[in-house]
Order: sequence, then structure tokens, then C-alpha cells
Amino acid sequence: MDIIRLKASAKTIRALSIDAIEKAQSGHPGLPMGCAEIGSYLFAVVLQHYPDDLKWVNRDRFILSAGHGSMLLYSLMYMCGYGLTLDDIKNFRQLKGKTPGHPEYGWTEGVETSTGPLGQGLGNGVGMAIAGKIHSQKFNKEGLEIFNNRIFVIAGDGDLMEGLSYEACSIAGHLKLNNLIVIYDSNKISIEGSTDIAFTENITQRFKAFNWHVTNIDGHDFKDINRGFEEAEEARKKYNKPVLIIADTTIGKGSPNKEGTNLCHGAPLGAEECGYCKEVLGIDEHFHVDPDALKYYEEKKVLWKKKYLQWQETFAKWSKKYPHLRDLFDKNFSLNFPEECFDNLPEFSAGDMIATRNASNKILNTIVKDIDFVVSGSADLAGSTKTKIKDKNHIKPNDFSKHNIQYGVREHAMAAIANGLYLYGGIFPIIGTFLSFVEYMKPAIRMAAMMRIPVTYLFSHDSIYVGEDGPTHQPIEHITGLRIIPNLNVMRPADAYETRVAWEVAFKSKNTPSAIITTRQKVPVLGNNQLEDYHSAHRGGYIIKKEKNENPDIILIATGSEISITLKTALMLEEEGFSVRVVSMFSMFLYEKQDKEYRDMVLPPSIEKRMVIEAGIDTPWYKYIGFKGDIICIKRMGISGKAEDVGKYFGFTSENIYNRAKNLITK
Repeated sequence: MDIIRLKASAKTIRALSIDAIEKAQSGHPGLPMGCAEIGSYLFAVVLQHYPDDLKWVNRDRFILSAGHGSMLLYSLMYMCGYGLTLDDIKNFRQLKGKTPGHPEYGWTEGVETSTGPLGQGLGNGVGMAIAGKIHSQKFNKEGLEIFNNRIFVIAGDGDLMEGLSYEACSIAGHLKLNNLIVIYDSNKISIEGSTDIAFTENITQRFKAFNWHVTNIDGHDFKDINRGFEEAEEARKKYNKPVLIIADTTIGKGSPNKEGTNLCHGAPLGAEECGYCKEVLGIDEHFHVDPDALKYYEEKKVLWKKKYLQWQETFAKWSKKYPHLRDLFDKNFSLNFPEECFDNLPEFSAGDMIATRNASNKILNTIVKDIDFVVSGSADLAGSTKTKIKDKNHIKPNDFSKHNIQYGVREHAMAAIANGLYLYGGIFPIIGTFLSFVEYMKPAIRMAAMMRIPVTYLFSHDSIYVGEDGPTHQPIEHITGLRIIPNLNVMRPADAYETRVAWEVAFKSKNTPSAIITTRQKVPVLGNNQLEDYHSAHRGGYIIKKEKNENPDIILIATGSEISITLKTALMLEEEGFSVRVVSMFSMFLYEKQDKEYRDMVLPPSIEKRMVIEAGIDTPWYKYIGFKGDIICIKRMGISGKAEDVGKYFGFTSENIYNRAKNLITK
């Protein structure tokens, strides 16, 4: 350990952070200045990484969960040679720059996950640690370890205050994820002031109760940092536990008038204070980079390359000795579903009554039968959401060979963990719960959509037809809440055949997460010999029943379980001589991606009389019905009762739809 040059690195982090944030007139100088020593030690001494191959599968993952301190990461990425330049640092927080305000996956090469919403990065880290365990158990052989990397997370007080951290760290301790090391930046300052105003629990006792090993370090003393990390490395192996390193730090370290206060948390230090900081650092120019720091990391790169090439040699030997495992490795990390997966899917008989959640499980298990990289899980509801796949057994502490995860009642962590599973590589995650609980998951779903990663969400019990469980379990606004998230494909299949399409779309998605919404109650398999080809569902909205005459008198638009009752209504109207078209709006997301010619074919602008039938809130539907349309939806919370009675109470009967449609046609 070269303390002199580690200090040069820490000085450079502080100098670059001070000036980049001041130039941008925006940012958080406190964390990068407070964690400069920890970051330098971590990247120079601890991390197994190789800047010339930022996608190396056995690299240690580093997550800055406290993403507001992004200048810490950018400074280190610059010095290590990750591809960032000094000009990129000078362009901090500027439009389309490579150094955005919070680290963004897919935007800045080398950033492992998008962070900022506190706790999300920590949850992602747990997912990556699970993924590492899955791969190491599957691929490692004695003397030929392909996966032995670790997951490092820097988390702040805010991360640990968020409820997500309780959920994620609880399951990490339960699963004994000893490849996970979290560094807690305990600077005792939040935006409003000292953390004592709201956060006084004993973190050591909390994490020991989670079954973690805990150690403390002085975050500004390199010798103590070295001791703490060496203890963490020894403890994680000896005790088979994840490790929390509590680092006592001073926020804004090196700012004479603002260090240790909330004044350096979320705003630039100001030109005058920057000057004082530079006096402390012993520099006078802007964007100072200590040449000893750059030389240090350049020398380190030689060592990193040596370890990287040693791994490549091991990987080549392993590939030669275990060609079947190498083939599986390649398949898993391609995340490619061969077309034959979608052949010979379950067939269903028209008129049969089957809940789409049950159809979904049959279809899902048929598709993934010979696929190894799919991992499914549920928040204590696998038997209800039908997420179980393949062998039906679950991952357990010390056994990561299965394809199902029991997350417990931890929806928020489950969604963040799923993002981490995917981001690690080689795993396609599915997670599920009741639709009414999706609000616990929304922050992580939003992050998946933002990062353009195809996590699949399976939400069952999709409407008021949950019945007796009442309004707390009857989702009303939830589908709309999902539909308005950019880059999230929400699919609500009408029957078993549309459910087949939903899974095919989800598994073929490369950069869009998917939400498949299924019913608890049985719905009829639609008579496809009388209707249009259900394969058109992949276009989002399609004509599921054509009109009798050339021009329809009305277009009825519905989704999910309301399709069957809408089709019944259409027949009633046709018996009176009306011409009725029925459109299944299987996915608004997919429909809006079609060209205008197709959309106008499905919903011709000349046909102004349109009606929507969906057992949910009406907000998203007005763009499809115009001024002369009508909507049978729900504008209040649900009510407890028998499913059939609840449906009648809210007007989801063929008689009510018929009367409203006839009135619309004739007025």
C-alpha cells in the first residue's frame, strides 16, 4: 500500500469535485470529499477490475448507491482509465455529457447501475451478489474458478434510512451473501442537518441482527481503512456472511468552513470556500490532477492486466476441459431465447374457462423448459401468482442451484434485486406479486425502464374480480400507473392465447421491461375460429372481431377479462342489426409503436362512436374515444363482495354495456 500516492489520489478527487461542482453550479461536494480516501483505496488496492475490458464477467462490481456523490466515481474512473477524460469532468452535469448528475447505466461506460433514488443501488447490489453466487455454483470447478468476484457498495445515511435497505439487507443476511461488502459512509449529516434529528438507531446491532459481519474504520486513515478491508475479506470467508464496513467520515472533508455540516451536502461550496479548500490542498489551479496519482494508477493497471490475463488463461483451460459448461456459459450470457422455445406451446380449447394466471404458468414453463438463465421469484405469493418454474425448488443459503427465489414479503427489495440480477449478466429475472402491491415496487420498475433492461413483472389478481378481499386488494388505478411509465410495456391478455403472445413479447424484448397482468378468476378461451388471428396481439391493439358491414356503427375497445363480456355484448348488438367492431387493446405501449396507417386501420378516425370497457380507472382512455365516445370504467375504490356481484355493482354486465353502446349509437 503506497500511502503517499493514495493521498495524491484523494487530493485529486477533492480538487476535481470542488471545481466540477462549482463550474456546474450544481452538485453534492460533501460525499466525494468525505469518501476520497475510501474511494482511492477501493479502486487502487481492493477492486478486481481491468479498465480495458469494462465488461469482464469476473470483475468486482462497484455501486455508488449514494449516487448524489457521483463526482467520487467520475474522478476515479478518470484516473483509472475507464474512458472518461478531463474534459468530461469539466462538463459535469451538462446536457448530454458523460458525467451526469447521478451515475447512469448505459450512458457512462463503466457505470454498473443507475443510482440516485436512495436504497436502489444497495438493492441492486444484493441482486448482483445473488447472481454471482448462482454463476459460481454453476460454473466453478476445483482449481478452475471462473466466478470469484465481489460486490462493493458505498451507501450513505439516506440509503440506510430508506425502508428498501431493511428489506434488501435482511434477505442478503438470510442467504449468507458473503460476496457482498457494503461501505457505510457514516458522516452523520443529511440535507436538513444532523442525522440525530431522525436517525438514531444502532446500525451495528441492526446489521448483526441481519446476520452480517460488521466492522468500523476511520474513513480518512489509510492504515485503518486497510485494516478494515482486510478484516472484511477474512470475515466474509470465515463466517460466510455479507460484511458492513462502517466508515466514520467527515462530510466535505477539507472545506474549512463547511466540512461536517449540511452546507456541503447539496450545493456548490462557493468560489470563496473553494479557494479556502485549495489552500488546504496546497494547490492553486482549477481542475488540479496530481501527476503522482495518475502515475500510480498507470502502474496499477499493469497489475490489473496481469490478474485479468491470468483469469483469461484459467477461463481458456476451463473452456477446454468443460466444453458443455462453456456452451452453457455462452448461452446464458447471450440471454437469447431460441425460436424453438416458442414452438409447441400449450393449446387451449375455445370456451374452456381458465384463469390467465394459470394459463401463464403452463406457457411459461413450456418456454423455459430447456432454458437455464431464467430465474423467477415472488414476494411470498408464488402459489397465487404462478411464478414457479422448472424444478419448482428454491434458492437457499449455500444452495444457489435452483431457478426460483423466495423473496419473502419484500416487494420493494424484490424489484431492486431483480434489476441487479439482470445487470450482473447471464440472468433473465421474472418477479411477481398481486397487482395491488405494485406500488411498493414502482421506484425499481421505473429504474428498470430508465436503464432499458428487460426485467419481466408478473402481476396477478388484476381487478375488482378479486372480490371478497375488498378494496385494499382490488387494483383500480394500478394499471394506469404502470402504463404511464415511459419504456414499460404493460400487457393485459384477454385469454390464454393472448397470454402466449405476452410471454413471447416479454422474452424477446432486449431493452424494455414488461408487465404481464393476469386474472385470478377464470375467463373463457376465446373462439379463435370465429375471431381475428390472436397473433396480431403483438401489435398491441388489434381487431379481435370484425364488423358485419363495411363500416362499423361503433367500436368497442376492451382489455383482459372484459374482452369476453364485450364480445358477448357485440353479438347482442348485431342481433339488432348494428355493425360492431371489437378491438383488444392488449398493450397500449405496443400499439403506440405501430405506424399511423396501422393505428388508423384499427381505430379509423372516421368512426367516432367508440366505447371503452375496462375494470380500472378511465384516465388513459380518452385519447382513443374522442368527444363522442363513452367509457365504462371505475372512478372510485372497490368494494368487498362476491366477484360476480362486484362486477355487476360497477356495471360490468353485458346488459349495461349493451344499453350504453346502443344509446351511443342512436343518439
